Amino acid sequence: MLEYTGIIKRIRFYSEDTKFIVCLIDSEQEDKPILATGYMSYVNLQDKYHFQGDYVIHPKYGKQFQIQSYEIVLANEESEIIRYLSSPLFKGIGEKQASAIVEALGQDALSKIKEDKYVLDHVRGMNETKRETIASVLNSQDFDQEVLMFFMGHGISTRHLALIQSVYQEKTLDILQNNPYQLIDDIDGIGFKTADDLALKIGVDQHDHHRIQAAIVYALKEACFQDGSTYHNFEAIVKRFHRYIPQIDDESFETALQDVLEQRKIIQEDERYYPYDLYQSEIQISKIFQKWLHAPLYEYDQQEIDTIIADLETELSIQYDHFQKEAMTLFLKQSAMIITGGPGTGKTTIVNAMIKIYQRLNPDQKLAVVAPTGRAAKRLTEVTGVEACTIHRLLKWDLHTNTFAINEKNPLDVDLLIIDEFSMVDSLLFSHLLLACQKVSQILLIGDDQQLPSVAPGRVLNDLISCQRIPTIALHHIYRQSKESGIVQLAHSIRNNQYDETLFSKYQDIHFQTCAAYDVVKYVRVLVTKALEDGYDVHDIQVLAPMYNGVAGIDALNDCLQELFNPQDGFKNELRVGKRLFREGDKILQLKNRIEDNVFNGDIGTLVEICYKDNFEYLSDMMIVDFDGTIVEYTPQEFYTLTHAYCMSVHKSQGNEFKIVIMPVLKDYYIMLKKNLIYTGLTRAKQSLWFLGNHQAFQYGIGREQDDRRKTTLISRMNETPEISLYDFE
Repeated sequence: MLEYTGIIKRIRFYSEDTKFIVCLIDSEQEDKPILATGYMSYVNLQDKYHFQGDYVIHPKYGKQFQIQSYEIVLANEESEIIRYLSSPLFKGIGEKQASAIVEALGQDALSKIKEDKYVLDHVRGMNETKRETIASVLNSQDFDQEVLMFFMGHGISTRHLALIQSVYQEKTLDILQNNPYQLIDDIDGIGFKTADDLALKIGVDQHDHHRIQAAIVYALKEACFQDGSTYHNFEAIVKRFHRYIPQIDDESFETALQDVLEQRKIIQEDERYYPYDLYQSEIQISKIFQKWLHAPLYEYDQQEIDTIIADLETELSIQYDHFQKEAMTLFLKQSAMIITGGPGTGKTTIVNAMIKIYQRLNPDQKLAVVAPTGRAAKRLTEVTGVEACTIHRLLKWDLHTNTFAINEKNPLDVDLLIIDEFSMVDSLLFSHLLLACQKVSQILLIGDDQQLPSVAPGRVLNDLISCQRIPTIALHHIYRQSKESGIVQLAHSIRNNQYDETLFSKYQDIHFQTCAAYDVVKYVRVLVTKALEDGYDVHDIQVLAPMYNGVAGIDALNDCLQELFNPQDGFKNELRVGKRLFREGDKILQLKNRIEDNVFNGDIGTLVEICYKDNFEYLSDMMIVDFDGTIVEYTPQEFYTLTHAYCMSVHKSQGNEFKIVIMPVLKDYYIMLKKNLIYTGLTRAKQSLWFLGNHQAFQYGIGREQDDRRKTTLISRMNETPEISLYDFE
């Protein structure tokens, strides 16, 4: 075992997530810098380290010093201590304060502070904030190193180390050593396999009771998220459980299942098994809506309402029909209401009027307008004049802990809540939103019940309509300007199960091009080229497909479209990430919520710059994306959250609108083709719609009703007799 003492002179590569480092060490024992690799919990160029390790021969890079362990050598010379404490590592501690520390505590200052942080209270100019900053940095270095050594000592991948530490902080080691399966519940993105690999490496027995329990709970959750259900039966749990633990006796399984039932991690009702949070979500939705439904009706002077509506008609140069006026009046009298309908039926017109009427009748009341996606929220702001945001932003969601700052204990200060694109809202998210609605006296839900349901479990909009407890306005009338649209007519013919093939020949804005799967790329190229020649740009044109693989899948279409929209010209930087080649100027799709940057799953942006690692300004490759003026930087660990957006899935397109939509419909997609998928895709188009593929596949798809596999119990809970207290209305 070789030992070196020195400083890190230059960092060639460092991963914040895995803690892997490639660096040059300027040691006291060697005249030339040493090329070293290994794992370090944190890196500070101001620190001196004592390294232990051995030389290895890398087949490509040659001789390297492989770091096996290290420790920080605390500075013991006054000048070194001052330089160290005044480094950027200690925020708010400048050279003057560092000098005062050395003057008061001497050459052993750092050791003294680690032993007792309160010795700093005797230093001139010191306060509590500075004291805690210094002590925290010095102690965290030891703690971070201890955690890293734990991972390395057990041969555990450090891929999730940074994420785990960010959640558990000083409790990290305790959690890892005593209950590694807790990671599944606490950390978004860590599933059973990851936690199980960690647990087995630290010596957890394959038949450990906690392991079996964790596999049961995870199997049920996975089954629910797979098909959007809020519960499953016993057989579904067993089937998925055995994917993770194949060999287990029935007695051990039954015992573990009984334990998780007693712990209420799983809730059983009759033959139904619910993950606890999904069970609670239905309970909470039902409970809170029962309160609204039993609240006294609002009383407004009808003459005053009529006067406001007449004034709006004059101001907006619009004439509301009798049905629209009835809807506005009904909304004002109800605590809860749903508006549903297809395109062109005036949903936006009615909602816009309702907002204006409400504001004039209740000038001192507060309202919030939200949507599931950033793009939908932006469009809502444009059409209503009221600043809208996503549900996650309204509730101040924390990505790492998956918690909401706005909650039952810290509720929304809002009187009226309006939610648009409500078909996309899942059971869990909606229950979190409702828990924060204690001060909300009215709620209005707007959505198209024929669109795709939420990706996560639940079919909340359809269930709330089907229970027939909530006043619902179903809009059917297509207004004059929309009657001229083939897109609108086609949407309603499919919506009402009255598909008319002749519509494609009657209207100029809808088209069906018959072709084989292997010809789809060719036809897409022709259509896009023509659209570009006509003056449309990359953000006007959107290709939608239901599957990623295949000759007409999303990946193949993105490769083709990248060369059309953004060809290499010799000046654009490129970066390959897995099978994807990113190029400056690319149309980019965000795949995960990034709440801190106000960027959300499904948002579309432009890749404005690729920055290559230079070990000076950039220690790693970077991608910089512009989302409608919001500039976001991505490190290599975040590249997986991006993909090309020239072609995207229909699910990802929800909440967006495009001038031109091109959508392949093929026999290859049979397993994915459903009425609500085709309907959702075509309703994204505003000016021109092209279907490419097989008409038989198209007719097959629109004949398959949606949600046939989703199992929920929200309808029955909504129809249960509630226990209502007068205190609910205080």
